[in-house]
Amino acid sequence: MISSAFIKKYLRLDDILPVPDPPWNHPGEDRYYEAIFNNMVDIIGQLLDSAHNGVIAFDEQRRVVVFTKKAEEIYGVKSADIIDRPLAQALPESPLNQFMMESGPMVDHRCLIGDHHILANRTPLILHNKVIGGISVFQDVTRDELMSRELDSIKENELYLESIIENSWDGIYITDRDGRTLKVNRSYERITNIPKEKLIGRYMKDLVNDGFMSGYITDRVVKEKSAVTIKQKANQNQRLLITGNPIFDPSGDVDKVITNVRDISELIELEKKLEISNEMTALYRKELFGNILENNIVCNSPKFKEVLHLAGKVAAKNSTVLLLGETGAGKEVVARYIHVNSKRSGNNYLKINCGAIPPALLESELFGYVGGAFTGANPKGKIGMFALAHEGTLFLDEIGELPLGLQSALLRVLQDGVVTRIGDGKGSQVDVRIIAATNRDLDEMIQNGLFRSDLYYRLNVISITVPPLRERPEDIPGLAEIFLNELNKKYDEQKIITSDFLDALERKEWPGNVRELRNFIEKQFVISDSDILDTFLQIASPGDGSGKHNQQIVVNGLIPMHEAVKTVEATLIHRAMNKYHNTHKAARALEMSQPTFFRKYKEYTSARREHEED
Repeated sequence: MISSAFIKKYLRLDDILPVPDPPWNHPGEDRYYEAIFNNMVDIIGQLLDSAHNGVIAFDEQRRVVVFTKKAEEIYGVKSADIIDRPLAQALPESPLNQFMMESGPMVDHRCLIGDHHILANRTPLILHNKVIGGISVFQDVTRDELMSRELDSIKENELYLESIIENSWDGIYITDRDGRTLKVNRSYERITNIPKEKLIGRYMKDLVNDGFMSGYITDRVVKEKSAVTIKQKANQNQRLLITGNPIFDPSGDVDKVITNVRDISELIELEKKLEISNEMTALYRKELFGNILENNIVCNSPKFKEVLHLAGKVAAKNSTVLLLGETGAGKEVVARYIHVNSKRSGNNYLKINCGAIPPALLESELFGYVGGAFTGANPKGKIGMFALAHEGTLFLDEIGELPLGLQSALLRVLQDGVVTRIGDGKGSQVDVRIIAATNRDLDEMIQNGLFRSDLYYRLNVISITVPPLRERPEDIPGLAEIFLNELNKKYDEQKIITSDFLDALERKEWPGNVRELRNFIEKQFVISDSDILDTFLQIASPGDGSGKHNQQIVVNGLIPMHEAVKTVEATLIHRAMNKYHNTHKAARALEMSQPTFFRKYKEYTSARREHEED
């Protein structure tokens, strides 16, 4: 709409209609000229309303004289409520108002009216060489603004994708469906040592013919419409893993092919090293277990032969085994024997001493934990022994020392075969054979409430009692020989032991069993200056001048040496028996084995009776 008053003020009808006298002074002609005037105003208004842009004009007094339909849409008001009113009062508050009130021409002013992005200019309104007001033409560029932002977003995404492609460690090669090279990233240049300038725009088949590459997979990807992976030899030492993936157009046809190229030369080298390492590990395991079976398991005694015979029968099954016996009797050797002769021999054999680890740590060692399960936990979590022993064997030594709380958890694993890590909401299935061992009386512990009876029955499917060393003295010489060989390797020596030394070992009591025997032989090995171990050496304590080994035996006259030895031996044996009245204690006092003591005691007693009868 346009102000008719404004038009009347400045329009000169005689400039338009050639009449002799001023038109407003002729009676009867007023209505004719008024009609012409109104028609002219209406035409001007329609012309302005037809404009795509909004137009606002004002006179010298800053009253609104033009307010087009587009301006109505943008401001949300009717022109009838605006025309001939002061600009500052008529228009709703907006940044454009202040812009129009200012003087001087201006273009490309941007502002926001409601949700509309406006681009406006401002210029003086001049008529007959006189400034009679101002006019502002403004355009709603909301759609353009949104498109510009979308375009900026697209450009940003393109830069982002470009950055990803260029910074990928893998080589990336993009072609169209016909194999024409569209893009190559820096990594591809690094891997192949071919500048992208020699590849862009060229067809793959031409590049192969020119010797830049040995083959390509674009055709296969287009034909199969699926990912294709091949291995390719780039040069004598370089191996590439190439994977082509199709990109489809809206109709479902392959439009482009993105190929990833990875240099796997190092991976192949590492794989070879791993294979060698696995072979070496298998060899070491075989050698280690082989030594145990062939050299380190001594079973000259009938009792220990019976133990190994039973262990060999048990090994073929997956039953849980409970090994009983004194400390140091060789329960772990039997456990390893069972594992090596089982179907699980190719998998892990793990041992954990339930009495050597604090209860607070034992649970995490057995079952593991997830990252952050407790204060101080490894953020990456921990895999427990059960998970590590999957499809293998787990040896639980000193099972009698397991706290009651963990006994319940162990029972659940034995019943369900499910291990739950600390802090984890769900468990995982494991297949582990359990071999447990203890030197404690579990029946007595059950009666005292220290061991769960249900766990005991689960563990005690098959029990094997490993006899102490005093009940199998026939094994002592073989064990001594093994320990001596180990010590010679350890200390790079060539020492030997005599039969007298072995006889003394058999006569000595071994409450600590095989472990004590091993430690004793190592002590004799270390303190002996000779390469021949013939007699036991003693390390005297400071100030010890009257120990039991310093007691003197007086011999009167001369007798043959062998008779003297027998006389002294018989005297000591009878003296020890008279003092202790027990063959075990007497043998221990003389540092002999009980079977040897009993045999000699019986022999000398019989000889004495025959002598007395004569």
